[in-house]
Amino acid sequence: MSTTTRKFKTIITDTGTKKLAQAAAPDGKPVRLTHMAVGDGGGTLPTPDSKQTRLVHEVWRHTVNRVILDATHQNRIIAELVIPPETGGFWIREIGVFDEHGDLIAVGNTAESYKPAVAEGSGRAQTFRTILTVSSTATVALTVDNTMVMATVDYVDDKLKEHEQSRRHPDASLTAKGFVQLSSATNSDSETLAATPKAVKAAYDLANGKYTAQDATTARKGIVQLSSATNSTSETLAATPKAVKAVMDETNKKAPLNSPALTGTPTTPTARQGTNNTQIASTAFVMAAIAALVDSSPDALNTLNELAAALGNDPNFATTMTNALAGKQPKDATLTALAGLATAADRFPYFTGNDVASLATLTEVGRDILAKSTVAAVIEYLGLRELGTSGEKIPLLSTANTWTNRQTFSGGLSGELSGNAATATKLKTARKIAGVGFDGSSDISISAKNVNAFALRQTGNTVNGDTSVGWNWDSGAYNALIGGASALILHFNINAGSCPAVQFRVNYKNGGISYRSARDGYGFELGWSDFYTTTRKPSAGDVGAYTRAECNSRFITGIRLGGLSSVQTWNGPGWSDRSGYVVTGSVNGNRDELIDTTQARPIQYCINGTWYNAGSI
Repeated sequence: MSTTTRKFKTIITDTGTKKLAQAAAPDGKPVRLTHMAVGDGGGTLPTPDSKQTRLVHEVWRHTVNRVILDATHQNRIIAELVIPPETGGFWIREIGVFDEHGDLIAVGNTAESYKPAVAEGSGRAQTFRTILTVSSTATVALTVDNTMVMATVDYVDDKLKEHEQSRRHPDASLTAKGFVQLSSATNSDSETLAATPKAVKAAYDLANGKYTAQDATTARKGIVQLSSATNSTSETLAATPKAVKAVMDETNKKAPLNSPALTGTPTTPTARQGTNNTQIASTAFVMAAIAALVDSSPDALNTLNELAAALGNDPNFATTMTNALAGKQPKDATLTALAGLATAADRFPYFTGNDVASLATLTEVGRDILAKSTVAAVIEYLGLRELGTSGEKIPLLSTANTWTNRQTFSGGLSGELSGNAATATKLKTARKIAGVGFDGSSDISISAKNVNAFALRQTGNTVNGDTSVGWNWDSGAYNALIGGASALILHFNINAGSCPAVQFRVNYKNGGISYRSARDGYGFELGWSDFYTTTRKPSAGDVGAYTRAECNSRFITGIRLGGLSSVQTWNGPGWSDRSGYVVTGSVNGNRDELIDTTQARPIQYCINGTWYNAGSI
C-alpha cells in the first residue's frame, strides 16, 4: 500500500497578485490586510486555488490581530488571527486573508482542528498565522490594530525582548515610579537611591540600644514623667496642666495679702495678753482684754458702748475714763441712789423691764422666808413632804392623779416624748444616701450606678428588641424581648474616647454571642457581629469558601472514555484528527499485513453531574 503525504500551504490569489503588482508601481499604494477568515472546507480538507475569491465554507471572520515582517526571512509577511475562548463550535480546515476592500488576497489550508465552544467545556484561545512570500514587503502595509490586538505568547516575548534592548527605562523619583538603584549606605541623603535591607538593619541596630535617653534632673535636660499630684515634693516629675489648674483653683479661693476681704468665719491665733503690735486680734483676745479692764476698774463698766468709747483712740484717755466712771455705783453694798424709785419701808425692789425697776410690798410671809438661815428651814417652812441632798435622787409624791405610786427621777429621762422616734415621720433636715435624697418619709432605692458598681441583677425594666438599649445608657445587664424569647444585653458605657460604649447580646442555651460598638457620639452605626464558636461554626459563605455544591459545579469530579467510534482504515478515508479523541483499538479482520479498522473514544470529564467531551489544543 502506498501512502500520500498531503502538504499544507498558503498561496496568493490572482486578485492578490494583481493588487500587489499595482502596489509595486512608483505611484502604487501598499495593500492593507485587515481581516482573516476560517472555514471548515465543507467537511473535507480543501486544496488552495489561486482563482478563489472566497473560502469553500467560511465559518468565522474577524479583524487581523497583526501583520508583521518575518524576522528570519526578509521577503515574508506574517498575518495573524486570534480566535477568542468564547468563540467556537466548528471545524477549521481552511484560512483566508482579506484586504480593506474585502478581496481575498491569500488562501490556504491547515491541519484539521476543532475549535470548541465554552458550553462544550473547553474555553481556549486559538491563534492562526499565515505566511505570505512577496517580492517586495513594501507592497504590503504592516499594521497592528491596538484596539483589536490580543497579545500572544510570541508577541509578548518579542515586545519584552524589544524593551530589554531599548533605553526606555525611566528612573524612579519622588513623584513617579521607575527603576531605582539599591544602596546599603546609612549616611546618604540621596532621594534617588533605594535602601537595602542591610541598610535598614544597620539603622535599626543603631537606633535599638545604641542610645538610652536620660531622665531629666534639676541640673540637665532629659525625659520626664508627668504627674497631676498637688502634694508631691518630687524633683524628677513634671507637673501637668491639671495639677497647675488645681493649685490655681485653690489659690483663687484665698484672700490677697494686700487688703484682704475675708468672708465666712475666719480664724486667727489668739495673742498673749498684753501684746501690742499689728497682729490681728481674735475675739477671744478682745473679750479677755475687756474682762481684764472691767475687773481692774474701781466700778464695773456694765455697758459695752461705754467701754468701746473708753477704749477709743482718745488723746484724753484719762479724763474720758474718769468721767465715764464718775456716775457709776460703787461696788460695795451701799446704794447711793435708785433712779425713778421712791424708797419706803417694807418695800421690795424688782425689775419690770430693761433698766426699769419698781417696788413691791414685802409681806409677812416674805419676811419669814428671808429670816430663815438655811435652805432646809425654808423647805420645812413651806411644808414640803421630803427633802433631798444635792447630787442624789429626789423622790416626789404627787397628790394628783398623774402617779399612783411614788416616782423617782435621776439625771435622765426614760420613755417617749413628742418629736422623738415614736412619733417622727420626717427628718427635720433631709439627707442624701449615695446621691439619692432621703427625708425619712419613705424607703429609697439605690442602684449600682449610685455607688459606681456594675449591676449584679437586671438593670431597669425589660426593653423591646435587641437594639433598644442606647449607647449612652448606664452600664448594666438588660433583658431584651426578641420575638417569643428574650436575650441578655450586657452594656458597658464609659462615655469617653472613640469607642465610648460596647454591647454583647447573649442568647439562651448557647444560642450565640454577638457584639456591637459605638463610635464617638454617633452611637451604634452598624448592626450586630457574631462570634464564631465550636458550637456555632461559620458557613462556607461566611469565610469566602466554596460550598459542596459550588465545588461540584466548578471542579472535575470524574474522567472517562466515551462511546466507541470506528472508521475503515484499509482502502478507506482513514481517521482524521478529532479534538479530544484517543485511539483505543485497531482491527485486522483478515489477519493480513494491513489494518482494516481504527477505533477511538472521546475523553470525557464530569462537572456537577454533566459529562463533557475534552477539547484539544
